[in-house]
Amino acid sequence: MRCIAINQNPADDTISTTMGSITSTYGASIFFRRWAATVIDFLIWAGLIGLIAASEEFGDDYLTLAMLGWIVGFVSYYLLLEGLTGYTLGKFVLRIQAVNETGGVPGFVKSLIRTVLRLVDTNPLLIGGLPAGICVLVTPKKQRLGDMVAKTYVVKVRDLVTASRSKTIILAVVFSILACVSVVSAVSGISALIRESNKSEVYISKDKQFQITAPSSWSNDSDLHQDADISISNRYAEKYFIVLSESKQGFDDGTTLADYEKIVEEHFVAEMGHKEFVMDPHHTEINGNPAIQFSFHITVDEFPATYLVTVVETQSHFHQLLAWTLKDKYSSLQVELSNITVSFREAVGNESNSGGGSVSA
Repeated sequence: MRCIAINQNPADDTISTTMGSITSTYGASIFFRRWAATVIDFLIWAGLIGLIAASEEFGDDYLTLAMLGWIVGFVSYYLLLEGLTGYTLGKFVLRIQAVNETGGVPGFVKSLIRTVLRLVDTNPLLIGGLPAGICVLVTPKKQRLGDMVAKTYVVKVRDLVTASRSKTIILAVVFSILACVSVVSAVSGISALIRESNKSEVYISKDKQFQITAPSSWSNDSDLHQDADISISNRYAEKYFIVLSESKQGFDDGTTLADYEKIVEEHFVAEMGHKEFVMDPHHTEINGNPAIQFSFHITVDEFPATYLVTVVETQSHFHQLLAWTLKDKYSSLQVELSNITVSFREAVGNESNSGGGSVSA
């Protein structure tokens, strides 16, 4: 066991160990241990990132909350584990430990410094964490930038005194278990969000004749259009959908769906000006009802937006189904907006609901 003792005090028989003297004797092996420990730690959190990314289709609000939870967990992982034990799971596996000048655990302040500077020198998105690797290889005491500023060292566990080693191993086991529980909890929490986002709501028109179905992250929004028969949104994710229904009694007897589509198209031009077609008008069906659908880019209040417009003919009405979001979000939200559109149908069994209401699906 390599322990370098200096300044022994006969009065209290205390041995003070200079950690820098120990780390200065290390060769490249400490670099490889630290690199492998970092990889283990990042794999844990990268796995959670992958799980969060997979839930993107369930809504931007859930994604944002999950990402915030990930950031808090990631920072706490290093701040608490290293501050209280000197270990992370990776360090514990590779039998290395972060310590202060005397071989004790770093403590909160030093751990905070190490964690903040980790974003600079050990960030895999910043030249793959190369700055930390170079520092460990070229500095006399094998320190990365965070170590030098915080005055900490990463030492092989075998080189620590027995009493300190036993205590920190016990602490490491406890906090490693807590870390594992946190990871499992995070996964369970994200899974719960995904399950919750799979739920849907049925939104019924004011006259109770028609309905649409949307994810539960949407809600009624009467401010979108005062004449809308159904009006819903997810304002946090900037997703909007309205249904405008017009009785055929207000049109000439010979008015066709194609005629109505032209009226809608001309209305958009009159109200919003020039538009850039993404998808030219084409015939389709919405639950057995004839429909014409098109989409276009347009700038509204200086914000580039994309609209998905579907006009539908039922026995007694013409309907406009209008879905829109920001232009740069449309490609990722197109499927969701299309699914809401194709859910349009006659309302069945909703006589007890008030106009514009919703029921769980």
